[in-house]
Amino acid sequence: MIGRLAFGRAHLAIPVTVVLALGCVVPLGVLVVFSVFEVDFDAFQLIPAVSPRAWSELLNGWSFWVLIGKAVLSGATAALFTAILGYPIALALANSPLKWKGIGTIVLLTPLYTGEIVRIYAWRIVLGAEGLINTLLLDLHVVAQPVKWLLFTPFTTGLVLTYNNLPYMVLAIWVSAEMVDRRLIEAARDLGARPIDAFFKVTLPLTTPGLAAGVFAVFALAAGEMLTPSLLGGVSGQTAMAMIDNLFGTAFDWPLASALALALLAALFLTALLLGFALTRFKGARAVLQRGRT
Repeated sequence: MIGRLAFGRAHLAIPVTVVLALGCVVPLGVLVVFSVFEVDFDAFQLIPAVSPRAWSELLNGWSFWVLIGKAVLSGATAALFTAILGYPIALALANSPLKWKGIGTIVLLTPLYTGEIVRIYAWRIVLGAEGLINTLLLDLHVVAQPVKWLLFTPFTTGLVLTYNNLPYMVLAIWVSAEMVDRRLIEAARDLGARPIDAFFKVTLPLTTPGLAAGVFAVFALAAGEMLTPSLLGGVSGQTAMAMIDNLFGTAFDWPLASALALALLAALFLTALLLGFALTRFKGARAVLQRGRT
């Protein structure tokens, strides 16, 4: 019986393995191959020849590494702020009556029903020189002229990335918070733990899997964002993804675009590992995560 069960589970993993191979491994292999090709820019043709030209330009191009650093910083910043804002929201929803959970879900997911372009231009209307915020500040005589740093600055990019990705963080933490046994918190309180101690010793470790899932999801989504920085970041809105798109399309430098994409992926992966290591530093979090793997 056990052998049949194991045999069945092994076969169930085959479709997942095939999908991962086709969706991840094969494209990565194609990028590795393209990164060592040559390009005939006059004929717009790829030449299948092993050449270090693309990797040499990448390693010696300071601007490429600045863009990669911006992507990592943007993703980490969005993950940090969505975690700070989303954690109390998720706990509040988890402790709310069923009716309010339904309402909270609708409110939380409603912005996602609109397209990203719609949300971006809505923010431009709100934050612009003649937008709602500046109009209100001028009418209240708080400022004498419109505040310019509200739009087309890194602040705008960070604000909108946090707004766009907050639902993913809240949902991930909310799922973990729903699974926390309230009796454990009550037991900690009965044993003399203060509310803050019960939070750090019971609630936070038990919700770490959801927090980790939210951090990884938001980090990946924000680091790979292209439209928001381009349309709201102004002169500082150049991103690694936009550069890759330009190299693949306009410049027809597929080897350099492939090398940049692989370097960006490696930087994001290493940063994700560091974030995962930092999350397991919470007291009790490592035991919870290890228990989940058994």
